[in-house]
Amino acid sequence: MIAFDFTGKAALVTGAARGLGFAIAQALHAAGATVALNDREADSVAAAIERLGGGPRLLAAPADLASAAGCARAVAAVAPLGRLDLLVNNAAVNVEKPIALTDDAHWDLHLSVCLKAAFFTVQGALPLLRAARGSVVNIASELGLHAIADNVAYVSAKHGLVAMTRALAIELAPDGIRVNALCPGTLDTELMRDCAAASPDPAASYAAFRAYHPLGRLASPAEIAGFVLTLATPVAAFMTGAALAIDGGSTAGRR
Repeated sequence: MIAFDFTGKAALVTGAARGLGFAIAQALHAAGATVALNDREADSVAAAIERLGGGPRLLAAPADLASAAGCARAVAAVAPLGRLDLLVNNAAVNVEKPIALTDDAHWDLHLSVCLKAAFFTVQGALPLLRAARGSVVNIASELGLHAIADNVAYVSAKHGLVAMTRALAIELAPDGIRVNALCPGTLDTELMRDCAAASPDPAASYAAFRAYHPLGRLASPAEIAGFVLTLATPVAAFMTGAALAIDGGSTAGRR
């Protein structure tokens, strides 16, 4: 395990009430950062902060990021700190539907939460990011690099997030703000387990999730969180505009 030191640093993690977002917030807090946790429901954010032990280095930033106003509310939680060293755009939604059932509302939901939210959170946080010469990590997906059937809105939104990462990186480079994307494969999270449990054969579904990746397993949220922290350290000081696949080999091909 790499030892990180984020003492005196400030971070905002969106979609942090559970899953990967919670693991990222947990890793940052353990490394000494002051962390603002965002999610849609205030109760969920409060429960996540309680799980992390509470204290002055944990801030609640509840907001629905489907609107620019919601993004501004999340950023306002860290404004009193006067700086933002790391913004992690992790909030997302993924509802699979075939083309025939994909309507305006479905498109709007995925584009708002997976794509526009990241932009407007960056936009709102720019003064704080500039003050710290901070960095942004957008949590995309392996489906931002390739595609599957019955998921066109999510796949399109995550491809857009990868492209937006590059555009932001170019425009913000003169400010010393680095912007990168992580593209994880399937993670062993509550959401993944809920999906497996809802299937006709949960054991077979879980096995299929594992077999999808050439390495034959799922990623743990903690190992992906480690990459997020690495991208915010001087180790990655010359990296911006990158999209890193951490997917057990699934974008490389199939066995």
